[in-house]
Amino acid sequence: MSMPSSVLNTNIASIIAQRNLAGAQTQLSVSVERLSSGLRINRAKDDAAGMAVASVIQSQIKISGTAHRNINDAMSMMQTAEGALQEATSMLTRIKELATQGGNDSMSTEQYYFLIQEMYQLMQELKNTAARTTFNGNNLLGTFRVGEAADGDMEGMVVGTPKVGQNGPWQFLSGAGSNDFVKIDLIPIWASQEEALSLTEGSGYGDGSVKVGALNALYTRIAFLADPDFSPRVGTGYDKFSKSPTVNGDEAAMEEWMGSESNKTGISKMTTNVPGVGAADEVNVMSKSLNELVDDAVLQINAHRSYFGAFYGRLEHNIANLAAQSENLTAALSRVQDTDYGAETSALTRVQILQQAATAMLAQANAMPNVILGLLRQQ
Repeated sequence: MSMPSSVLNTNIASIIAQRNLAGAQTQLSVSVERLSSGLRINRAKDDAAGMAVASVIQSQIKISGTAHRNINDAMSMMQTAEGALQEATSMLTRIKELATQGGNDSMSTEQYYFLIQEMYQLMQELKNTAARTTFNGNNLLGTFRVGEAADGDMEGMVVGTPKVGQNGPWQFLSGAGSNDFVKIDLIPIWASQEEALSLTEGSGYGDGSVKVGALNALYTRIAFLADPDFSPRVGTGYDKFSKSPTVNGDEAAMEEWMGSESNKTGISKMTTNVPGVGAADEVNVMSKSLNELVDDAVLQINAHRSYFGAFYGRLEHNIANLAAQSENLTAALSRVQDTDYGAETSALTRVQILQQAATAMLAQANAMPNVILGLLRQQ
């Protein structure tokens, strides 16, 4: 830049020194801000594109963390349900012991009745277990209700899940997208076979080895035997505990199983006009022994436990994936917005030296008009 050699009104050198000093001070402020905050991008002007990228990544990290908490809630629900079913297995094991003990023709009528009453109370507690197994108000195993026939004479029959106020299925967002979710179905452990299949149509529930309706059928048999009119009589334990009432509608076998107290009302009470119970449920109740019904109920409970256990394993993998995603996103965010202290301290040292040099040069530039005073003194 060319400029007059000797002027008084305009000190170009001073202006240049001031501009460079201001630039050094601005750079120094930026370095101090970055070093004190730990962030390379503190406002959009620092890196407009980088700020946009960092904002998107921050949003993804927060969503991932919230989804992580959602899945933890789902895992807590699964643990609550599975813990209740574990205790249900223990109660069914005790019922199996009692059923085996009852298959004994040497016992008296009273002894049979005592066995049946313990079984009945255990089934009642299973009913209560299903009702109390909740998580924040969500019933996890379906609730229990007693069905009523047209004549109102159906005490003891169970239908598994009320249609009004039924809970489930439950869905948990596991990511930002509306389709990124986990769905967990209600397991109505007390439902009849027909009811359970209708509640889960198309889901595959009840296929294969899952004995849906088995707990319902077991309760029906035990409640029937708990009635004093139909309890085993002396010397009939083996038949009542180890044989089915009938096979393929064999009325003669039915009469024999009922004994001297047999009448059609007893069989009707156990099988007909039951809400939610279809032909398959009648087969469950009538064509199997008490021991077989207990085995089916244990298999049903184990299938439900397996269902919850499989979901729990799936959710553990979901948690691991979310944790890895959050870790990688955090690393990406750090690369975009965090301060590199090695590079920034080097820049700070450089601008500090520039600031000191610009200050010294400004002082020299301000002293330059003194040359003109020297010329004036010589006049």
